[in-house]
Amino acid sequence: IAISRHIRQRIKRLYGREAEVIYPPVDLGKFSILEKTDDYFLIVSRLNAYKRIDLAIEAFNRLSLPLLVIGTGPHEEALKRMGGRNVAFLGKVSEKDLAGYLGRCRALIFPGAEDFGLAPVEAMASGRPVIAYGRGGALETVVAGTTGLFFENQTVESLMEAVRCCEKMEIDPLKIRDYAKRFDKALFKQEIRNYVEEKYSLFQKRL
Repeated sequence: IAISRHIRQRIKRLYGREAEVIYPPVDLGKFSILEKTDDYFLIVSRLNAYKRIDLAIEAFNRLSLPLLVIGTGPHEEALKRMGGRNVAFLGKVSEKDLAGYLGRCRALIFPGAEDFGLAPVEAMASGRPVIAYGRGGALETVVAGTTGLFFENQTVESLMEAVRCCEKMEIDPLKIRDYAKRFDKALFKQEIRNYVEEKYSLFQKRL
């Protein structure tokens, strides 16, 4: 089982094996559309160098737009030194607070190339759009023009342009959340159950 088509291709390349894609689950019940949104953009991430949070901080420094960063990690101090007065680091927050921050943000920023990426789906479950680097698992979770948009080059300038475009984007929170339902944990449980039952049935026939 692969967590995305991106990983299915990697499994095929490295191991020569076919894999079925079953996306990781998100508990939609923990997230909801809020009546009021705030002015900030949001990052939810482990603060590792490969996550490219530095790219987002530099972009928002130049744009002079508010950016909140939720998460901790080994790159945290270096990122804090980069951040201007418009960037705030919130560290680790509770699940309830996380849902609140997601529900009120203008958009989630997802600057790295990930195997899947749960944060974009959590943002969409909150009815908020995602600005993502157009590589990896984000290509399978974000729908450009509907639930968010992509920046094609992993550069500050490319991300800045995407943020400007997002500010002009017509956002429909209900449509965004409705799309996120395809990643709900109830569907995940059913897909896992179906997969196991199918493989077990084939195994029984071989006995």
